[in-house]
Amino acid sequence: LAAYLALIGGFVNSAGFVLIGSFTSHVTGNVGRFATDIESQQLVAAGAALTMIGAFFGGAFLASLIVESELFERTPTAYGFALLGEALLLAAFTLLAAYHLTPHALTQDKLAILLCAAMGMQNSLVTRLSGAVVRTTHLTGVVTDLGIETARWMRWWRVHHPRGGGQPTISSHPLRERPVIAKIRLHAIIVTMFTSGALLGSALGIWLREHVMLLPSAAVAAGASYAFMTARQAPLPRDPRPEARGLRLERECRPPALGARALRPPHLAQAAGPRA
Repeated sequence: LAAYLALIGGFVNSAGFVLIGSFTSHVTGNVGRFATDIESQQLVAAGAALTMIGAFFGGAFLASLIVESELFERTPTAYGFALLGEALLLAAFTLLAAYHLTPHALTQDKLAILLCAAMGMQNSLVTRLSGAVVRTTHLTGVVTDLGIETARWMRWWRVHHPRGGGQPTISSHPLRERPVIAKIRLHAIIVTMFTSGALLGSALGIWLREHVMLLPSAAVAAGASYAFMTARQAPLPRDPRPEARGLRLERECRPPALGARALRPPHLAQAAGPRA
């Protein structure tokens, strides 16, 4: 799933730049643009950049709100609705761009709001799914983690496989645990898929123009359909409320053969006596 959504994130980011001249899958560039526009006293452009930042935040907030909602009995259903919201935003971009895509910068910034909100939803959803381990809309953190894990593996290899086939060296700062190759593999796959999506989005964006966003919209909608289908097999979550836990504990501890009568205090049970 991380690789699949990383492909979509790279595609949307690159295709969006071809169409509207803005990168929409991350916030860093828009923060820099906002500061530059404020310094040059271009208040309208600064407001547009600030709106794009707010759209990304709003998308992340909405996706997390959907996942946290109690409206859905199963978690995959909530993930499916969050993905469906992202797909609708991408489709809305195509619909509006077909009638309003002009070289005017203000019009392009308005369209960028939809893409920023969609990428905010995706980033929030994957962050919740992976426990804040994976990002699929930008590569800064992924490349940083890849460098860290590669350095740890290099140090571990040099300590345990010295040159010349000698004995492993004893380091004054030994590694507490062996680095996990799966982390390097995961980060490398995300970088590869994001880059592939960016190349594909750039090429198809030049060819298909505003209709290019129908492709990631359909791909995300397919992911939402898969989430809805798998939700049928997902177990229902247990009620986390204290009173619900108490009732559940009482049911689990109740002897099945004796029923509720076995939970009575001894003196009440003797007073009641056997029933005729």
